[in-house]
Amino acid sequence: MNKNIHIKTVSSYRWIVLSTFIFIALLSQLLWLTFAPISSEVAQLYNVTAFDVSLLSLVWPVIFVILAIPVGIFIDKKGFTVSVRVAAVFLAVFSVLRIFSTFTTYNFTLLLIAQIGTAVSQPVIFGSITKLAVSWFPEKEQGLATGLGTIGLFLGMMLALVLIPTLYFTYNITIVLTILAVLCCIGATLFFVLAREGAIVSPSEGSAGFALSDLWTLSKRKDFAVLEYGFFVCVGGFTAILTWLEIMLKSLHGIGADDAGIVGGVMIIGGIIGSIAIPALSDRLKKIKILVVVDLAVGTVAFYFIGVFQSVLLLVITSAIVGFFLMSALPLVLEISNRLAGIGMEGRASSILWFFSQVGSILLIAIIDPVKSIGGSYIYSILFIVVLWVVAFLLFLTLKEGRMTKKIQP
Repeated sequence: MNKNIHIKTVSSYRWIVLSTFIFIALLSQLLWLTFAPISSEVAQLYNVTAFDVSLLSLVWPVIFVILAIPVGIFIDKKGFTVSVRVAAVFLAVFSVLRIFSTFTTYNFTLLLIAQIGTAVSQPVIFGSITKLAVSWFPEKEQGLATGLGTIGLFLGMMLALVLIPTLYFTYNITIVLTILAVLCCIGATLFFVLAREGAIVSPSEGSAGFALSDLWTLSKRKDFAVLEYGFFVCVGGFTAILTWLEIMLKSLHGIGADDAGIVGGVMIIGGIIGSIAIPALSDRLKKIKILVVVDLAVGTVAFYFIGVFQSVLLLVITSAIVGFFLMSALPLVLEISNRLAGIGMEGRASSILWFFSQVGSILLIAIIDPVKSIGGSYIYSILFIVVLWVVAFLLFLTLKEGRMTKKIQP
């Protein structure tokens, strides 16, 4: 083992640190999707087009792609505590700035600038999930810890879709943004007060002597390239599905917006449950790859039937299965990335994967409608995603999950 590693005792305080992180992760997703469920109302208030409002959400994956790799390097050098504190400050400061866009006249330019500022937090939070798990939790609990860390992301997405419209139509946009800003300030304060650096491995491990060639060396490895493809098509495809779900269901099955919202919400709830259950099972069985392969197989088949079933009840059940299996694979793949990359590369490894997920999200969201136009139906868009996922399934069959080791050597 590398001499820079400092092994300490496992502390029960790890659950407090994880809880504060989950809250910050939840808030980041709330800020990301604040305007998505009320886009038409925001367009009227700020006197802008629907495309302009879409930029408020689109800037998040764009900023992510730009910052993912340098942020991963920063996380590995400084540790997850310092990194997430920086993210929490960005969330708090720029969430407050968003409120000022509603004063006197509605200033969309100021709102967009503030939204870009909040977006800086996302690559830090995503890239810190596995770093937290490795530095605070023993290996037998790392799958569960990673799963719980990702749950904050899913909860934030679900709350944004459900809570924001309710608050907006009950009060107004100023009150909505104020409530979110207060929550972000509370979250940042809690993290600053309660979060500490890891009790298992020190943040300095692996940071000395780092070169950009380490990232290239990692990406050249066949097994890690499989993970990159998996994040590109699976996480990107899942994001594209949620983005287009309402339109797809209406076009294919005549499903209304309310029922489509239930289908999408149940998919996320299924993912939350799966992200607890499957990683816990993985930790218990000490198996990762086989569960990822099962997740991909079941999730892919279930997603195909979303394009086939006409009944709302069957669609709800199917979407729950898609979410449970597909989203539960996410923390498992992140744990595999830790093992393949080695100690000291956790932040960089996960940041590379999240980078590919965001590129995949942007490209697959953009390609759904052109594929539909070529085939004449959204069933062809669904089949396109299914084919990409089948390829991922076949590639994961060849994967070697490995065990946690020292940092990889070129």
